[in-house]
Amino acid sequence: MLRLAIYISKTFIFSWLIVTFGFLILIGLLDSLANSNEIAASGRGGAGTFEYMLYRAPVIFDRVLLFTIVVAMLLTYVKLIRQHELVALIGFGFSVPKQVAMLAPAVVGVATLAVLFINTAMPPSVRALQAWGIGEYKRTSISEEKPLWLQDGNRIVRAAGRPNMETLTDLQFFDQEDNGQISIISWAKQAKYDYDQRIWILDGVERATSRERFTPGSFTRWLSDQTPNSIAKLAADPRDLSLKDMRKFRTEGNSGSSPGFAYGFWYLHRITRPLAALILLLCAVPIMQKTGREDTGDKALITGIAAGFIYLVLDGALSTFAVSGGLSITWAVMLPLAIFGLVGSYLALKTEDLSM
Repeated sequence: MLRLAIYISKTFIFSWLIVTFGFLILIGLLDSLANSNEIAASGRGGAGTFEYMLYRAPVIFDRVLLFTIVVAMLLTYVKLIRQHELVALIGFGFSVPKQVAMLAPAVVGVATLAVLFINTAMPPSVRALQAWGIGEYKRTSISEEKPLWLQDGNRIVRAAGRPNMETLTDLQFFDQEDNGQISIISWAKQAKYDYDQRIWILDGVERATSRERFTPGSFTRWLSDQTPNSIAKLAADPRDLSLKDMRKFRTEGNSGSSPGFAYGFWYLHRITRPLAALILLLCAVPIMQKTGREDTGDKALITGIAAGFIYLVLDGALSTFAVSGGLSITWAVMLPLAIFGLVGSYLALKTEDLSM
């Protein structure tokens, strides 16, 4: 059984690598063509296209991860069907649960390693794209329509513009007292980060008090733990951050471009991807039990891909509801897993009944 498990696992891993590489190249090329004008305007020459594709690769990899795993599972079984190896497996008593058990370590292992890669490679790639200011990562992602709010000690800060990575514009500062009341409100046209002094230099500052109890002092230097790097994390889409940053921003008292529950959702969503891959394996294996003399696995392959699309559509719809606050993050993550887990269990039991 161990040799069979190694053989099937190697087939799956090889198929997954090929499918993933193909998806990254195809989607990367289409993505770069869609932003070709901006790439050309950046002055990076012909190498700019490949640089953009390299930076975008971890993001694309994250978006297509589960689908590539599903396709690799299905292609593994297509190979077994066409070479009549599946008939031999069933003849030797390898039922659907045993087949799932043989392939599960490889599937879960691939998904786990992929999550670790995404967690490591995607955040710096996104920051590089933000610094480049291209496509959906334009520097104007912080705007009047999409301002950045953050808590800095006893001060709440609002920024409505970021013309480059080191500069924030149209800022408001709300100084809080111990009882939570606002004592001073400040407006600044610009804040530029000084790397030598590690402070933000303010320009065009105006200040006022809420009750005119005193005259506030000058405010030209903003001492803060926030840096251009941390601001880039705050401004990024919650899904594009590392698990460490998601965990930080989801807690009360921290802030980012989205509410805390959005970070909590994507944190839970990412760490459950190995479980999602295992559940999709439970659905895929019964679908691919085609042992007829003329079977090639093509129809089962189409059915399996359709099932994968249904899962992704359901997962995407619930993700939209969760990050907008319309649905509990636990329900949004667990509902697709529960539905497809039940469907996979039913298909496995049905396949067992038919084989008796």
